[in-house]
Amino acid sequence: MTAYRLKRGEGATHNLGIDFTVKAGEFQSTNGAAVMEYVTRRGEEPEAHVHPTEDEMFYVLEGRLTFHCDGQRFDVEAGGFVFLPRGLKHGYAARSDGPVRLLVITAPPRERSKGWGGFVADLESSA
Repeated sequence: MTAYRLKRGEGATHNLGIDFTVKAGEFQSTNGAAVMEYVTRRGEEPEAHVHPTEDEMFYVLEGRLTFHCDGQRFDVEAGGFVFLPRGLKHGYAARSDGPVRLLVITAPPRERSKGWGGFVADLESSA
């Protein structure tokens, strides 16, 4: 494994109904996590769906969206964050007139106490 950096717009870009650029793929991380940048617009949103094996996290870089997950609704704009646990049906709707940019992280199951060598789990336990 080698350290690397990517400039804005760099990475493997794909279009599966929305544009997404892979910043770190599942094979590049040691735990199968992935980091992608999505660019979506009104009318390009995916249908509600379920990820049975990954948690999904969204950090909104630009624009506004409404996320739906397991009966909950979250209105989010630039600077906002949404965590969607694996196994729950979810989707989103773009609410901006222009493009919406998202940093999306997917994380597979792993031992709860192993993140950052247990550092984060220890912080969560002491809170």
